[in-house]
Amino acid sequence: MSPPSEHVTARRSNPRKAAWASAALNVALMTMQIAVGWIAGSDALLADGIHTLADLAADCVVLAVLHVVATAGNTNRMREARRMEMLASLLISALLVSTGAEMLWHSAAYFADATGAPSIHASALAVALFVIVAKEALFRYMIAEAERSQSDVLLASAWHARSDAVSAVIAAVGIAGSFAGIPMLDRVAAMVIGLMIIGMGFNLSRAAVRRAGRQQVELQGGGL
Repeated sequence: MSPPSEHVTARRSNPRKAAWASAALNVALMTMQIAVGWIAGSDALLADGIHTLADLAADCVVLAVLHVVATAGNTNRMREARRMEMLASLLISALLVSTGAEMLWHSAAYFADATGAPSIHASALAVALFVIVAKEALFRYMIAEAERSQSDVLLASAWHARSDAVSAVIAAVGIAGSFAGIPMLDRVAAMVIGLMIIGMGFNLSRAAVRRAGRQQVELQGGGL
């Protein structure tokens, strides 16, 4: 078993660096998505931007929890840190569910207005494609750091980033469909994104509870 000092050092470096990288990227992507989505008239890109905003809020929670984990120098603090990791994972899951519900509600409210669906500018598709690449790269980076540091909250945040990549794919499909003469496909895509994010939120919460149960058994077995 690694000495506590080595464990703390590992916790302090890579996970926090990954969380800061995620926050910086989310600020840039959120600004781009919401601004271009609004100007280009794409509900799907706007919905995806709101999802990125939820990612940014989750990043703040992750950074706070990782700070506690990094300073957990004794058994009691480590137990507290692990409990906070689980609670933060559940909070991120709740953010996903609430964000998905908001997207679904917003899209459904305008779904009946099929004739009023605006034409979408090509810049919306370019942004959606860029987000797919950026978020998938972020996911791969964060998942590697989460596995290396055994950080549950960073793992949850990584999957949150993956949800953005997948939702950007759906947004891109909806935007492309509007170019093909089906303008309502953009709003359908926004609704699908909302449903998908709600499902991911529930899946993350179940995974967080299962991991917490396994960690409790490990702590008791190790005499912590």
